[in-house]
Parts: sequence; C-alpha cells; structure tokens
Amino acid sequence: MKAADLNLLVHFDALMTCSSVSQAGELLGISQPAMSSALSRLRYLFGDPLLQRQGNRWTPTPRALELHRNFQPLLQAWRRSISREMTFDPASTQRVFTLCASDYLQLAVFPRILSAVQSEGPGIGLRCLPPKLGGALEMLAENYVELYIGHYPDPPDNLRARFLFEEACTCLVRKGHPALARAWNLDTYLQYGHINASGYANYFNAQVDAALRAMGLQRNVAVLLSSYMATPFVVAQTDMIATLPLSVASQLKAAAGIELLPAPLPLPPLSVSLYWHERYQNDDAHAWLRQRMGQAFDASARSTRSP
Repeated sequence: MKAADLNLLVHFDALMTCSSVSQAGELLGISQPAMSSALSRLRYLFGDPLLQRQGNRWTPTPRALELHRNFQPLLQAWRRSISREMTFDPASTQRVFTLCASDYLQLAVFPRILSAVQSEGPGIGLRCLPPKLGGALEMLAENYVELYIGHYPDPPDNLRARFLFEEACTCLVRKGHPALARAWNLDTYLQYGHINASGYANYFNAQVDAALRAMGLQRNVAVLLSSYMATPFVVAQTDMIATLPLSVASQLKAAAGIELLPAPLPLPPLSVSLYWHERYQNDDAHAWLRQRMGQAFDASARSTRSP
C-alpha cells in the first residue's frame, strides 16, 4: 500500500479551519484547483466526503470533525516545532479571518479595529457573517467562523474569551413623539406599542420583559425586527418605542430623525466579548488579531482567559 502524504494533514487542517476550498487555498498560498485536488485525495484516504454542502455553504461531516479533533495534538506539535523558522509577521502575512457578529456589533466594532489591523497587517482580510439560527456557538464549534463578537453569560469550556466593552441601553422615539410632552416614566413607556430588535442575543429586550414580569407588567410588542440598524428608521415613522444599545442608537440618531430617552427601569449593561475556539489559542496570527481588537477598545481590556 502506498504511504499517505503527510502534507495532506496541513491541507486537511486548512479545510476544516475555513470550511471553504478557496479560503483554505488562500490560507496555504496555493490555487483553488490544487486545494480541490488535495480534498479529493483526503476523501479517498479517509473514505468520507469530509465537507458537504448545506444550503449555500460547506460544513464538515461528523467524521471530519472527529478526525480534526484527533489530529489537533499532532498539528499543534508540528507548528511548535517549526515556529522558529516560520515566525508570524503581520506585515507580510496573507490571511482572511472569518468572524461572526450582529449588524449592531459590526457597527460598534469594525470602525474601531480596521485602522489598526490594516496599518500593521495590510494583507490581513476580515470576513464577517451574521449569526445563523443554530447560534454562534455551533458556528465556532464547526469552524464555520473563527471569532464571534457578542455576549455569552456562560460559555462552554472549549471557548476562550476576551472582554471588549460594556454597553448601556436607551429608548428611541420619533421627533415630535407625544411622549416627549409628558413625564418620562414607566407608565408612559408602557402606554405605547413597542418594536423589538431581536438581532441574535436579544439581550436588552429580554432584560426589559424579565423586569416587567417581576412587577406583574408587560409591554405591547407590535413589531419584531431582525436588524438593529433598521429599527431607528422604523421608529421615526411611528409612535412606537424601541429599546436599543446606546452605541448604535446614538450613531443613527441624526440620520433617522429620532430622540433618545433613558430606560425607565434599571437594566444591567451588556458585556460584549470576543470568543474563539481553543483550537486557535496557540495560533500566532489569531492571537495578533485578538490583541489588536482588544487594544482598539481599551488599553486596560482584560481577558476572562489568556489571549
């Protein structure tokens, strides 16, 4: 029996990391046809399709995920053994990172990180996807994305996290809203219909409803939107009220023609962090990106686990 080419493990790791033949090729600096050829040989070697189409994307098969977990110690040892000869240099590295974030967090985060990333790593690309219905945890576990920007109150043990910032909330009403002529309190807040911007985590709306339930009260939620960004413009055309993260509301206030009011009941702030699977913990390029993202928010940014 002909011996297997051990270099195929590197190709296999790239395919599992990217869940994309073209992106895996970019990661290794080879052409898409060459990566497709490597995938064909890997499929023959393992007797499994490894990547299979689900909708408009490729996902690893259960067999591929099991193989990748088993090969991780070997791959990490190999990387450590050659790290002195292949030191990460952001100025010369060509790599695309895939992230996951809601539209609101893309607005809150990307304007602050891109300058630092592009100035030091001109060949570093960022590709951001919205969370899918199964959740960002699944996307990280399946290697569909490498980083998630968001909130998890109790992440699993195989995720690492770095704190980015805390977010307060605010209430949005249109200019000239009748509530502006009244005392702004909980009674006024509950008198009008509400727009929920669920995004992915739905954090502040869930906090509002939980606080109201504890008082035996509830809101009339008339509209549910999946986009934080669209919500201020819908509010501007109605007498409804929306409760949104302060950063997105303040940035869109002038463009949408809205007024901001404080939440009429105390709500805990949203803690936003950067999450990644432990498979990337010792990846120098990955660590560099995580550090630049954290430093872009606050020099004192702390990690719940080491970056």
